[in-house]
Amino acid sequence: MKHSTLRSTLILIGISLSACLNAQAQTPALESESQEVPSEVVIQSSGNELKFVQTEVTLKTGTTVHLVFENQATVMGMSHNVVFLSNEEAIDRVGVAAIAAAETEYIPEDEDILFHTPLAAPSETVEVTFTAPSPGTYYYTCTFPGHYVLMRGVLNVTD
Repeated sequence: MKHSTLRSTLILIGISLSACLNAQAQTPALESESQEVPSEVVIQSSGNELKFVQTEVTLKTGTTVHLVFENQATVMGMSHNVVFLSNEEAIDRVGVAAIAAAETEYIPEDEDILFHTPLAAPSETVEVTFTAPSPGTYYYTCTFPGHYVLMRGVLNVTD
């Protein structure tokens, strides 16, 4: 009789421990489900050409975005960045101002710059995380001297 009681007790302890461990293992999963996971967007340069592969990106307003920029160039001197602007008219102004902004990786001070990646050397990948702005049409360009003329894209932000 003692063995039967001891065996039953051990089984109940085992079941209880298993239930506790299982509940603890599920807790982090529940916590991670409630945390916002950034949407990842990848933009690439088109090899040694002065253009982006992705010329249009659509995001939902308020989304946390993890932007990965892959500079696919292989030629020395083909550094690039991705600079997001509040309006299309700002592209030329910011592009020209960037020529004199070497000390800030060709990012001039301008109120129309929303966010940007660091400058990426050929074959380098850089990243930036930001929150998608209010609904509207925005623009992106590369501000390495002279590249803004050809390297352009559109960012559409929806509700």
